[in-house]
Amino acid sequence: MPASSLAQVPTRESQQRPPKPIEPPHKPAQQGFRLTATVGLTLLGNGKYSYDTSVTMPDGSALNYNGTQRSTGGTLSLGAAATPPGALRRFTFGFDLAFGGLDVWGHSVIPDGSAIPQPNLNTRIGRQSITGPPWRPFVSPYIEHEVGKIFQNRIRVGYQYWRATGSYKGSFATDRLGTTQANYDVRFSQASNMIRLSVHNDTWLDDTETDRLPPRRRSGLIQQGGVLIGTDGTLVVFMGVGPVWTF
Repeated sequence: MPASSLAQVPTRESQQRPPKPIEPPHKPAQQGFRLTATVGLTLLGNGKYSYDTSVTMPDGSALNYNGTQRSTGGTLSLGAAATPPGALRRFTFGFDLAFGGLDVWGHSVIPDGSAIPQPNLNTRIGRQSITGPPWRPFVSPYIEHEVGKIFQNRIRVGYQYWRATGSYKGSFATDRLGTTQANYDVRFSQASNMIRLSVHNDTWLDDTETDRLPPRRRSGLIQQGGVLIGTDGTLVVFMGVGPVWTF
């Protein structure tokens, strides 16, 4: 028999040897472009804000006062964030649209020891803040970098800029009969550079097994929470929930 014919006949040992298992492909850390939209709450502690009070008397003279205060508060926020694919897949760029702010009701808007045209002027002006929150809605942008995972929760560290402004104005009587009025305008401002630490967890609507490559297009639910630590000592605790998509 020719030697070429003998080479084509498999040996008994090769027939009994099991096939080498095929290893599944490596699952990437991030699939495509990622987009999230959230609704959440924030709690503010030790927040620092400044005030600038202007009082215009009936004779046209103006009195100006300014100072700083610390307070607590909270906001309702609507957020959106995007995570690009590829080399930037660990970076997330987002913003929060916040409604609310620090509690300024009952807080002084005239520094102690200042010359005032009438007694109890702080009380007269402070009553105006009861009619509604003085803070305007504001946008707070941030950037995060994913540093790892703990029990399927993504851990991110980043930077967030927080700046809120507000005001209220009104008038008060300068005599007992109320025939003459003085006008006041109080402006508030809060600004801080913040370190952002957050935890995120996804619940996907598909049933892809953990050892298989998920589809590129997915949708699910994200739950997140974290803290912001401001350079001015402000502490913010936030939490949110909403839909997540990958493309």
